[in-house]
Amino acid sequence: MATSPVSLWGAVFFLLLGTITPLTTHAAEEPPLLSRVRGLLYGAAIGDALGGPVEFQSSQDVARLPQAPKVWKPGERLDESAKTAAKRRLRMRPYAPLRTQSASYGQWGENAPPGTVTDDTRHKLVLLDALHGPLPIDAASLAKAYLDWPNQPLPGGRADLIADWLEEWRFAAAWVLGRRDPASARPPERMWQGLPTCCGQMTSLPLAALYPGKPAAAYQACYQLSFFDNGWGKDLNAALVAGLATALAVTGDDLEAKWSQVLQSMRQTDPYHYADIRYTNRQVDRWLDLAAKLAADARSKPAALFKSLEETFAETIKWEAQVPFVVAFSCLSLADYDPLTALQLSIEWGHDTDSYAQVVGAFIGALHGDAVFPPHLRQPVHQRLVADFGVNFSEEAAFLLGLQDRPEEVVRLRP
Repeated sequence: MATSPVSLWGAVFFLLLGTITPLTTHAAEEPPLLSRVRGLLYGAAIGDALGGPVEFQSSQDVARLPQAPKVWKPGERLDESAKTAAKRRLRMRPYAPLRTQSASYGQWGENAPPGTVTDDTRHKLVLLDALHGPLPIDAASLAKAYLDWPNQPLPGGRADLIADWLEEWRFAAAWVLGRRDPASARPPERMWQGLPTCCGQMTSLPLAALYPGKPAAAYQACYQLSFFDNGWGKDLNAALVAGLATALAVTGDDLEAKWSQVLQSMRQTDPYHYADIRYTNRQVDRWLDLAAKLAADARSKPAALFKSLEETFAETIKWEAQVPFVVAFSCLSLADYDPLTALQLSIEWGHDTDSYAQVVGAFIGALHGDAVFPPHLRQPVHQRLVADFGVNFSEEAAFLLGLQDRPEEVVRLRP
């Protein structure tokens, strides 16, 4: 893979590790779209870092944390004062109380500081590396980026972590690139037993930045690149990217109307006609309908929503594709689309909290711009991305914006 600006910056940074690039104040005259692209990138990473320290931890352990996420009581309503309180609970936590050791699918580094991201963000860094390479990219380009990414100039002692983290992806990537020895290459269809998973939700969300206001093209780019998505998860995850492409472009003062456009674009963007398959229902509609129903039935009571989520997904692995999808949109609906309230709610149900919050964060950032995130959320994430990976998302947003004038030269879209 060609050496990317991301990699070069990382190499330079780790030689000069005495300083941290500050988060700059952006000029008022910059293109509004740039703020939204930054919002998408930072929002996803902020959600990831918010959920990471409590991901898959027991409710009893989480409740013992200082200033713990709220445990909602039956009957408590999410009124305006509760929304204000929820936003005040948003804080970056250290990993040390519950997750002291490095984890291949979680944080890297012992007693990781606040703002540290997990695999949900690292997958996006692989995609960005592919985009910094030779263009246009296709599934093989992204597969090669997955195979090459462990060669990044990252701090030592992570080889075993990286190998474990990328095991499934590297088997599938080798197969995409034409290898057939089962010792090193296995069909993508076998990833995670063929389950529809949130793999594409972790990797593919930044693709929306290439296609603002063009949900069909965003969908196709995601669908064609995501060799790691299986079954109807491929459609579900591509629909998310289509919705983000719409979120980047919608305008107006009516928040509910803007969200209606986003959700409608996810339903209506169906270039491969999933909705026309006889004797079946499209899963995008099924899970959007369920998210809306669970939120409506909860009647502004988070405990009721969380109880319904537990019952609905009792026998489901909590990172299957539909779970972050439903959690994100039901929390947004319950919060009346108040962005930061929804973000906090998305980690208060529990389970795969970083995956749920990163979806919410990406959408609210794309819709509202990066200014929606206060400095106490964004600054730690910015600092850890620079320190741990040599990546500055403000620079990456500008890079993605620069590709928008020639999207056909960026991702090779099949007719």
